[in-house]
Amino acid sequence: MRKQFIILIVTGVLLIMGWTIVEYFLQSQIQYQYQQISTYPLMVYSWDEGLMTKLKSDLKQYDFIDSLVYRTSDQAANEMIQKYNLAGADEILRQKTLPNVMIIYIKGSNAARQQKLILKDYLEKSPNIDRMMIEYQNDIWNSTFQRIDQFRQIRWMILGFIGLVIYLVFLLKRLHYEHHLARIKHFLQKNPDEQIHVQDNFWINSALLSLLPIAFSFILYEVFYYSDWLLYSLDWYFFIIQLGVVAAATLTAYPFVLKYEHEVPSQKETD
Repeated sequence: MRKQFIILIVTGVLLIMGWTIVEYFLQSQIQYQYQQISTYPLMVYSWDEGLMTKLKSDLKQYDFIDSLVYRTSDQAANEMIQKYNLAGADEILRQKTLPNVMIIYIKGSNAARQQKLILKDYLEKSPNIDRMMIEYQNDIWNSTFQRIDQFRQIRWMILGFIGLVIYLVFLLKRLHYEHHLARIKHFLQKNPDEQIHVQDNFWINSALLSLLPIAFSFILYEVFYYSDWLLYSLDWYFFIIQLGVVAAATLTAYPFVLKYEHEVPSQKETD
């Protein structure tokens, strides 16, 4: 029976590890899209340098802003000349007087959608809005959020399907193991009329079958993640979901185990 129990644990480890790998792949797709968000700037233009300086100072209150890049009109002109090699056009650019520009980058996180709305609301309610021009790049932001929503829907569907499959596998494998264990106990008992307590080690076995696979998966993930072999992180609640699925299978199995009627194995079965 020890061999069968070890096989049961190994099966549980492989199932949980496979589930963790699938979850990591799905999370990596979502988190990659959030990283892309941090490269999409909001642009604020104004010819009022004092206004831009104050705006830069005020925006420091928002900790979700990843970085601010501020360029005065002269700096913007010089950068344009150098970037596009506009030799001979420097006088024209300076005479036209380019506006001051502020480039705002938001941190890539699952709160980025709400944070952009907060920033937009702040800018548009500014009493100096008539002296600013704001470019939000809504098209690229919206397309990225649509991809994130699609990945999230796919993730939850796959999460539910795998959870259901693992629940059923754990339940059926556990029922088979406990039933076989009860028959062996019945066969080995000295007094045929002696009552068999199948659940004697049920909860100890359950703790091992629940905690060992998930602990192994979690520890292995932590080792790889903090060794910089994995680029993306997993939410802590994912491992709680795994534990909940295995615990649900255990609780479902218990009433069936209590109701087993264990007949004495036939002579053919004992040969």
